[in-house]
Amino acid sequence: MKTIIFVLTLACLTLAAPESRRLHLRRNFKRTHSSPRVVGGTIAEPHSIPYQVFLEFYTETFGQYCGGSVISQNYVLTSASCANGTLEVLVTLGAHNIFITEPTQINVYSTDIIVHDHFGEDYGWFNDIALVKLPKTIEYNDVIQPVALPKRADADIVYIGAVGRIAGWGADDGFGGKIFDLLRYVDTSVISNLDEDCREYIPPGSMFCTSGEYNDTYVGPCNGDEGSGFVSDGVLIGIVSFNLYCLEDFPGFHTRVASFLDWIADNSDVVIE
Repeated sequence: MKTIIFVLTLACLTLAAPESRRLHLRRNFKRTHSSPRVVGGTIAEPHSIPYQVFLEFYTETFGQYCGGSVISQNYVLTSASCANGTLEVLVTLGAHNIFITEPTQINVYSTDIIVHDHFGEDYGWFNDIALVKLPKTIEYNDVIQPVALPKRADADIVYIGAVGRIAGWGADDGFGGKIFDLLRYVDTSVISNLDEDCREYIPPGSMFCTSGEYNDTYVGPCNGDEGSGFVSDGVLIGIVSFNLYCLEDFPGFHTRVASFLDWIADNSDVVIE
């Protein structure tokens, strides 16, 4: 049954966009309001998560929405499962409400999309990491700031038990295409890769899982939150990779950023300490 659910989730991540690559997908979805389910239901204080980015990826015929994180004035980090095979991406920085054009927002298109060369090899979500190079250098301000990356000395940290934050505009469940107008977030914790539900779906080493429950509430990423960061103590330690149809009390699956520090340094202008 879990295998069937997994296949259905993959199908839901790609959304039809038949007329043009530049469809502004967010306009095709009804606005919804806060929910006690995934992603969790807490609306962020406007612009309190200044590294958060909204991304709309396009091919010639399809598009999908994802999250991302500012890591420098020229680069956004996201997931390969969002970026793979796409031709163009609309990057929205400095946003809180993505259904309106806020004065804080910067909207730019980029065709410079860098997907890990070995994404998907040996395992469907292995090496699930990508970069978007911005077409112009952005200026940092109160609402647009980079998030810190792990240090090389932290490369072997397992992070089990670490509490972190996931933010995004993703759907409230896996059965609809609705995205949220206002940025929301949840806090949750890293669990062991030996957890039964975790080990069944991810390879060891370069990925980790977060708990589907925190403080007696079901929490986790849902469709549209892929590519968003999992940030613990101000450091981006994970990238949302996938979910299993946003099931309650089921883990979230994340790319482990510390496993890809060399790749990030080789493909961006970020200097890893």
